[in-house]
Amino acid sequence: MKQISQRVIPFLVAVIATAAVASVVQTQINLAQLVELGAPVAVSLRALTTLEDLARFGPVMAAITAAALLPALLVGHQAARVASSAWRMVVFAVVAVGGLWLAFWLMRSVIPMPAIAATRSLLGHTLMSLTGIVGGLLYAAMTSPRAQQSRRAAGTRGHWRRLWTGLALVLVPAILFIIMAPGAGDRPAPGDPGGYRVQTIATGLNRPWSVAFLPDGRALVTEMSGRLLAIAADGSSSAVALDGLPPIFHQRGVIGLMEVALDPAFEQSGLIYLTMGYGGPGANGTRLVRAKLVGDRIEDVRVLFSSTLKSRAGNNGGRIAFLGDGTLVLTLGDGGSRREDAQNIDNHLGTLVRIDRAGQPPADNPFHGRPGAAPEIYSLGHRNAQGIAYDPATDELLVTEHGPRGGDEINRIVPGGNYGWPVVTGGIDYPFGRVSPFRHLAGYREAMLEWTPSIAPAGLAVYDGALFADWQGDLLVPALKERTLRRVLRDGGRIVGQQLLLAEMGERMRDVKVAPDGSIYVLTDGIDARLLRLVPPSPNG
Repeated sequence: MKQISQRVIPFLVAVIATAAVASVVQTQINLAQLVELGAPVAVSLRALTTLEDLARFGPVMAAITAAALLPALLVGHQAARVASSAWRMVVFAVVAVGGLWLAFWLMRSVIPMPAIAATRSLLGHTLMSLTGIVGGLLYAAMTSPRAQQSRRAAGTRGHWRRLWTGLALVLVPAILFIIMAPGAGDRPAPGDPGGYRVQTIATGLNRPWSVAFLPDGRALVTEMSGRLLAIAADGSSSAVALDGLPPIFHQRGVIGLMEVALDPAFEQSGLIYLTMGYGGPGANGTRLVRAKLVGDRIEDVRVLFSSTLKSRAGNNGGRIAFLGDGTLVLTLGDGGSRREDAQNIDNHLGTLVRIDRAGQPPADNPFHGRPGAAPEIYSLGHRNAQGIAYDPATDELLVTEHGPRGGDEINRIVPGGNYGWPVVTGGIDYPFGRVSPFRHLAGYREAMLEWTPSIAPAGLAVYDGALFADWQGDLLVPALKERTLRRVLRDGGRIVGQQLLLAEMGERMRDVKVAPDGSIYVLTDGIDARLLRLVPPSPNG
């Protein structure tokens, strides 16, 4: 009990106080960035968002602070032994700041997405680390010789009082987090598994990403490590030689060789399109390449487009679709580090870009000719669109995109449209802090459909085949986190319901495409993934 009074309670007080101040600082940094983007953040909204973050992000920050301050304060005790009493407060303040700095740096180095949004810049990292001064000074004051004498004078009653205080310091943040944590959300009903059969075409695929169909009945499948496979209906496969392809930047399941798509006039041109990562760990982007497929090799490789470089490997987009006029649209993520760049038209981050099949931006692109603007931009304000499909029946371009924690979307794209990220979103940051207090705001396009909690939509297809007559015009969305294939039912372009397919498999779903015969091909995700084919049930059951 004496140890609790002497060390544990001061430690808990230091942790809670530091976490509270850090939460307030984080909120103000985030709101300041939104104000820079023109968001109307009133004083009342600022106060409400700050309190919300204190209740939901504060407990997470407390856990991070505890992990950072525990070794730091132990170092402080050793340093305080050799320092004069006049420097004791300074010693604990300095080691607390250093502990937080190191913790934030480690999190930024190890976690693909920025764990604490405010630490993305050097200034934010510094300000968040300086909140350790509060905890360091409090701890030094509460463990000083004078404070220890005061506790001894208080006797047993004082020890019990401090014990209950320590318990409250642990329980209150935990209770706040439980109350404020997002709910599980509604889950659609499973689709009738008797309405289709699942055939396994291929197994043992290593992080496959995209599938496309050759006229001879084989399927082209990309693997992120840099392989392109041609897989026959019986599961036999051969690798397509990619000689002449530019170097691919590959990092685990985050970036590498991504999309494969056939030219709309493939039978005459033999052209295929590939997207891939390029650059290196600290400066990388998404590249679009065109090549001619000759047998099981490619020729005449040409780089059509290379996106703005970014400092992290995540949020790359990488999907492409051809519009009715023959131009193509490529999705690009915000890069994960400077998400505000998704609102900046002088770079490609967080945009859809439109080019012709020679790689040139069409003159009717919405920002073509505007001084300082990237002429390829077709729309902006996207976080990470990894699904795209053109619906010729309605002349609509649709995308699915990942939100952070919640806020996944299906969007109908209009040229020049701003889809809001990060000013408008239904999602919150991974550690539960607010990205933005705005879910709707004038001047930003509304999503057709939002998923909160996240399902992690990784692709998109419009069903237009002959095998599933009742599915005509419906959207098919593979989900990584939810581990399903979602069927989004539409009536005249209006979303009227959803069903879960393949949920019984429990596998992450990476891509979906409708084959020329009307069957549906689905790629699962991971290092031992499968290529599946959905067909109608057997007439004999």
